[in-house]
Amino acid sequence: MWLHGVVAFFWLGVGYLGSWVLAAVARIVVVGSGFAGVEAVRRLHRLGLCDGNECIWVTANSKLVFLPLLPALVSRRYRPEDVEWGVEGYARRLGVELVARRVVAVEPGRMRLEDSEVLEFDYAVVAAGARPAFYGVPGAEELSVTVYSAGEAWRLGEMIEQGRIRSMVVVGAGFVGVEVAAEALWLARRLGRELRVTLVDMLEEPLQLLGNRKASKLTREILEELGAGFEMGRPVTRVYEGGVELKDGTRVEGDVVVWSAGLRGPGIEAPREALARGGFFQVDEYLRVQGLGGRVYAAGDAMAFRRGDCVSLKMAREALRSASRAVENIAARLRGRSEQPYKPLITSCRPMAGVGLGPDRGVLILGKKLAFRSTLVHWYHEKLRRSYERLLRGG
Repeated sequence: MWLHGVVAFFWLGVGYLGSWVLAAVARIVVVGSGFAGVEAVRRLHRLGLCDGNECIWVTANSKLVFLPLLPALVSRRYRPEDVEWGVEGYARRLGVELVARRVVAVEPGRMRLEDSEVLEFDYAVVAAGARPAFYGVPGAEELSVTVYSAGEAWRLGEMIEQGRIRSMVVVGAGFVGVEVAAEALWLARRLGRELRVTLVDMLEEPLQLLGNRKASKLTREILEELGAGFEMGRPVTRVYEGGVELKDGTRVEGDVVVWSAGLRGPGIEAPREALARGGFFQVDEYLRVQGLGGRVYAAGDAMAFRRGDCVSLKMAREALRSASRAVENIAARLRGRSEQPYKPLITSCRPMAGVGLGPDRGVLILGKKLAFRSTLVHWYHEKLRRSYERLLRGG
């Protein structure tokens, strides 16, 4: 739907004469308040798109959670208030209408909210993030804990602090899994408590999907130095009270099972052609979602973007860059200019990341070949965290 019907009247006066000119106003909706959502709203404001157009920000929880530092809540290096901030004040300062509701479905020109209200739009940026994926493994969703919110991470650390758990199974040895394992072991060591942590993954090595063997080797070495154990190369077939069972029948026991075995899309209904495997929004080179009329864009973790054989990785840097490009393309269309294709920086062909493994250890990954021990990731995360704290608290 083009220009849903909101009309603004502007008076053009010359001396005592004047005329009414009708100017149509576009309604632009941003969904989500994570890194991509906040960046999309910030970019709308900086490009002046909310001056003369209607900007609406729809978010289920009205806050930004600084996901890279959630594992550090487990070890008590940060507190929940240090890594999550409400966005209401920020929306007011920018003059953006905030709608604190969840989007349950999107179709061309309109989206349905959780209370069945329908919100029409001319352009939309879906930046609703992602959710833990359980892959239909029996007991995984019901009997394990995840670390994708500040509350979850804090409660896991609380169990260790109070001595309620002495063993932990971490399913998934990707970024979240290895960082949670390291922080838990570091906390137990600081408290003088015994804690057995076992990482389980269907792949043979931690961080294997990055394709950087040196990064996998260094990560495993550091985790072993901290006391972690590994059961690799076999998928989990079920989660039960007190542990997990692997495909070969092996049981790995733990007082708590932490599930960090991957992500799925944000759970928003859409036409079949709009969704890629896992429920992510399938986008073209301009970040337009397929099958939604060409005026819906997706950014950040909510999207599935492929350029040739390279897949954009779900990293904070990519969330910021994709959100910025999506809004810039909306601006181009409103101003009669050509859209520009998105060029991802961090991909499966060129991974770049920092992995924090406790407060004083980490691994820096540069492409497929280079990796070395470094604590640079801690400096970078803290610098970025402070910038968002200032932005959202108005400091």
